[in-house]
Amino acid sequence: MKNMVLTWFMAVFILFTAAVLTSRPAHALTVQEVSHELACPCQCPLVLEDCNMSCGLDWKEDIGELIAKGMGKQEIIDHFIATHGDDAILTVRQRFEGKVYQYTRGFGTTQWAVLWSGIALWIAIMFFGLYMLVKKFTRTKKAIQE
Repeated sequence: MKNMVLTWFMAVFILFTAAVLTSRPAHALTVQEVSHELACPCQCPLVLEDCNMSCGLDWKEDIGELIAKGMGKQEIIDHFIATHGDDAILTVRQRFEGKVYQYTRGFGTTQWAVLWSGIALWIAIMFFGLYMLVKKFTRTKKAIQE
């Protein structure tokens, strides 16, 4: 009797664990997912997702209201493009410039100097390595020809 209860308990535990591990959580649309695909309406070069200015927050609030109405991601994006025109379309260039601006907007003189010095050093190392590689290649080519 004790073995039967233990076996039954183990079977229920295994089935419950399998059900929990194989179940998929419901995917709810978030404001961040939609705002990641739209340009910021402000003068700042940020993606709407990263903007915390009043105009960006207004758009995010509008997105939240449209999500609450049951609209999907593409429907909301199409709605913003229809309402606000091409200003709502996020281009690859805007996404790149927005991320650069986001990470460098707090840079002072020292940080910029370190950044450009590091880039210059990296370029110098790359050219020196390429020079040495070409030099080695031409030496072995001359040795083979002689």
